[in-house]
Amino acid sequence: MKLLVILILTYLISAYSVTYFDANEGEKQYNKAEYEKAEKYYRKALENSKREDLNFNLANTLFKQQKVDEAMEEYGKALGSKDVNLQSDTKYNIGNSYFTQQKLEEAMNYYKEALKLDPQNREAAINYEITRKLKEQQEQQQQQQNDQNQDQDKKDQEKKDQNQDQNKQDQDKQDQQKDQQNKKNEDQKKDQDQQKKQQQQPQEKKKNMSKEEAERLLESMKDKEKETQDKIQKQMIEVKGGKVKNKW
Repeated sequence: MKLLVILILTYLISAYSVTYFDANEGEKQYNKAEYEKAEKYYRKALENSKREDLNFNLANTLFKQQKVDEAMEEYGKALGSKDVNLQSDTKYNIGNSYFTQQKLEEAMNYYKEALKLDPQNREAAINYEITRKLKEQQEQQQQQQNDQNQDQDKKDQEKKDQNQDQNKQDQDKQDQQKDQQNKKNEDQKKDQDQQKKQQQQPQEKKKNMSKEEAERLLESMKDKEKETQDKIQKQMIEVKGGKVKNKW
């Protein structure tokens, strides 16, 4: 029995020694910004121990390497710790992770939760205030951008309406000019038709008058001819039946 206890204690001491060495070496590499090496040591340390603080340190190492999804997974494991301060630091770092992703609302929530767990967490308080002001600034900028977009949309619509009005005026003017030209053409055609008709009418009239005049002239000539014949015959009669008187 004593031998078993000794063996267990020896194993635990050995495991603790290995874990401590790997964790300590991981911290050294982390401080030297050798994050890949630090990650290997922390993972090796976690093979011999399921300590949440090691998950926290590994998550920080992953975060430094911009492996955000893996870091968030390790932070989730670290939240299982019963150490309130460790929970507060973990939520603070989760807030930082959301902040780097521009998820400001989520970041503020985690900073707030970190402060609830540890009101003395000064970094969480500072980051919460910075994030809040940044969010307000972004909202103001977004509102200004929306207002500018609305103003631009309004100007564009006004310009569009003006163009439509101008186009309508131009079209109306073209239609009016077209109507005037059509009317002018119709009037010219009417005038031409009228002139043509007037030119044709005298010819027909002249033609008719010439015929009538010819008939009248013929009748007149017949009358004159008869009158002349009668006169000639009368003179002939007078000469034939008259007597020549000598005055000597």
